[in-house]
Amino acid sequence: MNTYRFRFNNSNKTSAILIWFFTTLLTITLTTSILLIPSEPCFPIWLLLITIPLMLKAIYRLYKAASGRQSIEIITLSKEGFTSSCFGSVLFSDISSVKIPAREISLLGGEMYDYYKRTELNTPNLVISITTDNGKVLRWVLGEWGGLYNSKEDFSVLFEFLTALTDQLYQLYHDNKPADSYLKILDENGSWEKNSKP
Repeated sequence: MNTYRFRFNNSNKTSAILIWFFTTLLTITLTTSILLIPSEPCFPIWLLLITIPLMLKAIYRLYKAASGRQSIEIITLSKEGFTSSCFGSVLFSDISSVKIPAREISLLGGEMYDYYKRTELNTPNLVISITTDNGKVLRWVLGEWGGLYNSKEDFSVLFEFLTALTDQLYQLYHDNKPADSYLKILDENGSWEKNSKP
């Protein structure tokens, strides 16, 4: 049994992050206005006793909501399937589709990190998903070169898991023939469905 451990963006709490972001923005603007505008009737100085604690609380809640998006995944791979600490157990035979943004991953021929540095574009957050026969979706969001929620090493561990997973699926559905390249089971768009052919 192989074990894979990595951090990822679970893409939860988006609405909470937006609420606390705008609350933080509002309280910072109000506090700054009270400090900079000397007009006593519009913004009395005693309002600082309310706005400064609100601003600090909003910043703290924004930080907590943003850090809550990071999860630690531990996947244990066996001959029949795998067990995920975040999503539970999944048999290989129960997987109905796999979606990997293959065109964006440099290890699979996508753009290299230098391209994003040179063009000053944001590096993509890659969404990898596995759907089971009962409709359950396992979703991991990572940056290939690291970011706020994962490191480059975390992505390498996930890529090792994806390689092992797709090799197992290939052998399960293609007469135990060994795959001769990375993620051979996927089509050119990075998708695989149980009833499709490679």
